[in-house]
Amino acid sequence: MHNNYYFLRILSSHLRQILMYARLKQCFSQDKDELVLGFERQNGDDFYIKCSLGPQFSSLQFPESFHRAGRNSIDLFSDLLLAEVQEVEMYENERAFGIHFLGNYVLVFKLFGNRANLILYRDGEYDSQFQKRLKKDDELILGSISRTIDQSFEAFQAADGEYFPLFPTLGKEGQAWLALQGFEQLNLQDRWALFQKMLSILEEGSFYVVSTPKGIGFTLFPPSSDPLFHSKDPIAALNQFYLLHYSVGEFTREKKLIQDGLERNLVKSLLYLQELEKQKVIRETNVPFEEIGNILMAYLHLIPSGESKVTLEDFYRNQPITIKLNSTLSPAANAENYYRKAKNFSKELAHWEENIARKQQEITDLQAKITALELVETRKGLKPYLQITAAKNATEELPFKQFEVEGWAIWVGKNAKNNDLLTLKYAKKQDIWLHARDVSGSHVIIRNPQNRTVPAFVIEKAASLAAYFSKRQTESLCPVIVTSKKFVRKTKDLLPGMVIVDREEEVVLVKPELWD
Repeated sequence: MHNNYYFLRILSSHLRQILMYARLKQCFSQDKDELVLGFERQNGDDFYIKCSLGPQFSSLQFPESFHRAGRNSIDLFSDLLLAEVQEVEMYENERAFGIHFLGNYVLVFKLFGNRANLILYRDGEYDSQFQKRLKKDDELILGSISRTIDQSFEAFQAADGEYFPLFPTLGKEGQAWLALQGFEQLNLQDRWALFQKMLSILEEGSFYVVSTPKGIGFTLFPPSSDPLFHSKDPIAALNQFYLLHYSVGEFTREKKLIQDGLERNLVKSLLYLQELEKQKVIRETNVPFEEIGNILMAYLHLIPSGESKVTLEDFYRNQPITIKLNSTLSPAANAENYYRKAKNFSKELAHWEENIARKQQEITDLQAKITALELVETRKGLKPYLQITAAKNATEELPFKQFEVEGWAIWVGKNAKNNDLLTLKYAKKQDIWLHARDVSGSHVIIRNPQNRTVPAFVIEKAASLAAYFSKRQTESLCPVIVTSKKFVRKTKDLLPGMVIVDREEEVVLVKPELWD
């Protein structure tokens, strides 16, 4: 509520008493979202206004002194230097006030939350502004900032007791206060009486800095518990709010964000470990691939071509067994497939055990970090965790579709130019590159920074994505090229997304499939 209209109305009145006939001696910025104005009052005292106008947090502060840095600072609004303050004007029904200077200049403090800005006008026309990112502020007409609104009981009655059209700058705190008093359940007369009571509280001029679940708050309403700070001086209250926001509020907010992130990762890792444990049960209960191959070879003469499954006698267990087949392959080739899977099984098993150990260690590390974080009491202590969070965010902000199979990261290009970016800039030579054969589609990369043997089931999963994100998406089976990224190159004459594959190390036939 520190940028609320009712607070700014009191603050601007206070500033008028301080700044009348003062001269602006300094106006500079030494931080992207920070502007400092230094005034010399008539009694010779200095008065500073520090404007923090970032997209996440905006507020004014009034330091007793300010030492300008010798480097990385720039003078702004230089036409105002040494100009005398003639008036401080609060704009009606708006979160903005203006300081009028001799020479017909007006510096408007537009305190619109994450769109806060300082805008300079000369002779009533736009001159310049502090935050250049707010492109439309140069269209703001000085004469239209104030909003004259009929706020009489008759207007309230005509609005059927709805206050927002009459009091658009009330803010969330005012709305919440009215809701707590049962505003909606009252008749028209009682609603008006309650609203007048609220306005008298807002005009009283008591300011409270409080602790909330979201951090440090500023309010004009008496809090239900003891405030962190209470004053009738708007400048002292705003200074204390600013100080506590960064020393306590930002620390609390950042710590909570880190805690939430660590706990989310812990839950994700625990679920992943559970999934790995399920796979263990499946592996132990399934018939070994080699035995399936042997059964197929023993009954080759009984297996018709073109079948997608067949039921045969399992002579290992003396019971029938239904075996899945690739209908495009011969019975003997299907048996060879199962022998190949059996050969890769030992590698997959080693990889699975490695994943189990990695996830268990990851869970232990996350639990230790969560425990250690609970003891951190300063922003400096959060620094190691902020670095982890930054690294995590950098990963999440990759410009590709991202998938994961048992710890293997798979990246999928989004369009032709994005395919080039993925293959030529992000992929490394030891990564595995996949693409649907003979049709246009997304480039797919299996990240392999340690140059390990990629399990066959991971390649099949990635290949199913390459098939899905291609022109063969609706076909039952799709051939997919699998090769090392080092065998993929591009020449200048090729269009975006087009590459040359020097060696197709493997072509796999898979079903196009999008999976989570």
